[in-house]
Amino acid sequence: VLREIGEWAIAAEIGSGTLAVQDRRRTSIFTNSNLARVLLALYDLTQEERYKTHALAWFDHLVTLQQITLSSRGDTVGYWGDMSPAGNIYLGDAGTSASALAGAVRYTKDEQRCAYLNALQRYADFVRFGCQNDPQEKNRGGSPGWILTDGDDAGAVGCGYYRGELSTAPYTIATSVTGAAFFSAWYELTGDKECLAIAEQAARWLLKSRKSDGEIPYLLHNRVLMQWPLDTMGYVGEGLVSVYRRSENSELRDAIVRVMQRSLQWLLNRQERRGVWGRMRSEDQQRSQGVLTLLVWHESAVAADPRIAKALFRNLRYFLDKDNRKAFGVNELPITTGFVGLGIAEALEPGVTYRIK
Repeated sequence: VLREIGEWAIAAEIGSGTLAVQDRRRTSIFTNSNLARVLLALYDLTQEERYKTHALAWFDHLVTLQQITLSSRGDTVGYWGDMSPAGNIYLGDAGTSASALAGAVRYTKDEQRCAYLNALQRYADFVRFGCQNDPQEKNRGGSPGWILTDGDDAGAVGCGYYRGELSTAPYTIATSVTGAAFFSAWYELTGDKECLAIAEQAARWLLKSRKSDGEIPYLLHNRVLMQWPLDTMGYVGEGLVSVYRRSENSELRDAIVRVMQRSLQWLLNRQERRGVWGRMRSEDQQRSQGVLTLLVWHESAVAADPRIAKALFRNLRYFLDKDNRKAFGVNELPITTGFVGLGIAEALEPGVTYRIK
């Protein structure tokens, strides 16, 4: 099944930047980056060069899409627009893409490696030090940076720009994929302990946001959106597992395990008998397979749990059936296909999609 997904990504011309598929509702940098991450996992699992070749073709393109501006300090920084260079500056999808790019560095050398590292450094500095003025000249103002450093929300990361406004208020998804996942990956690449501190503080904020029943609320621009419960859990899992794997802070690692127990139970309670989550083909379900990150992590790195093992078995068995894959949108819906591929890869070899070195 994972090979089938990889072949679909290659046939869809992932390296071109625009997927050659009928469903173009969400052709975004994060969609291609997830699929490229699947291809790199396939390369690690099979050692077949073509998977790596097509993945790196996308990441080469991603680097060229980065836009340059001046930070609040006056130095050069870089950002990605969502879906295109002129698209909205959104630190959710950009963080997903930057984390995936960090995982591709180990396959590069010379000029290609330098280009990847420079792009990642510019993105890290953009998030930390913001921009002097609105980089897209839409009169939304500049930003001193998007990482909150004071008060109860210290560690959270803002959205970027949202609905025509600068958005520095805590955004759950950006805090996870940029704050926790990307900055922990950047720490692993560079050894920069300031970046690790950013990632650890983001993880602490995420843990504080967990509700008593285990759900993680989707907070954006000072509003809680109710339609993304599975999306949120998957993305938060990505960030927390990234920090757990890369931090040596035993107190924080223990807190991640302890606090997420209720979230794991929340997931188990909501799994359908057939093994999946959510309303078929809904936007939330298209991202729902991201929750496998948490389940695989706990089963492989924390402690075996027969309830989690059963949930994983039911989920993976569902995708072994061709008709089920079609109903779910695998190899049709790009977002779905990427998340299903990442989940299967993690189940086959826990940690394979998190490798940095």
